[in-house]
Amino acid sequence: MLAEFLSDRGSWVQVMPGARACLFSLREGPVSVSLRLEPLHFEALFCLAGAVTLTRRDGSTLTAGARQVLLITDVSGLTGASADASLEGVLVAVDARNARESLNTICSLLGNLSLDTRQVRRWMDSRGGCVVEGPTHWSRAAFADLDRLPRQERARWCVWKSAELLYLLSAPEEQPADTAPALEREVARALAETRRYMEAHLDEPLTIPALSRRSCLSATTFKEGFRRRYGLPVHTWLRQRRMERAAELLRNSSLSVLGVAQSVGYGSASQFTAAFRRQYGVTPARFRKNV
Repeated sequence: MLAEFLSDRGSWVQVMPGARACLFSLREGPVSVSLRLEPLHFEALFCLAGAVTLTRRDGSTLTAGARQVLLITDVSGLTGASADASLEGVLVAVDARNARESLNTICSLLGNLSLDTRQVRRWMDSRGGCVVEGPTHWSRAAFADLDRLPRQERARWCVWKSAELLYLLSAPEEQPADTAPALEREVARALAETRRYMEAHLDEPLTIPALSRRSCLSATTFKEGFRRRYGLPVHTWLRQRRMERAAELLRNSSLSVLGVAQSVGYGSASQFTAAFRRQYGVTPARFRKNV
């Protein structure tokens, strides 16, 4: 998908059999991206600036902004994709069939490390084939060290970090010996209901104490369970979802910047602008002008 879009727009490097990377910086846009991805191919976009927005069949959107990684294994659930004019980053494109031997070599060098790509595929399928990773401890470290590298080494670094991310996604989580399935199902149900509530009330103050009371869980159980289930701390998920909703409103509504800010829970346009810039690398006004 993005590999085809960037075929003549960036500098490509063949890092290892089955895995290549493209360093790019767009000077056009916003532009639509063709929804084509060969079977058994996946892409990892390390976004340095700007944003890529994917539109799902149910009308929801998924946006990857600065300092986030967009993973794509399947585009069948998408109806559209667009890239900002300011989009900049490193794209890793992998042909799983040709990269299998390379991954096996890496795993062998690391003491016969287990990397279950089928589990990664199932995990991605459960999320519609597209996932945004970050901000997390892993993504912060990945981008912090990327900035320190000379440009010619950034392609290799991102390929290596992509393999590392595959391992993290395939590694089974340690479960306590006295796990109670019925209790886990109840916690999962409470977390899912609370997450839906958060989605519907992004314009309201949402605090850990209030949300944990609503879910009938302790604050610790709520925070730890939410992170395990959805991959992000509660406040990080909430901030990211508010910014995604704000981006939707900036694209599709005539609300002022203050109106958008209030619609996603910010009482101050300046606070909202600072948070939006951290997520997407541009101000809300510039974002709206670009799209």
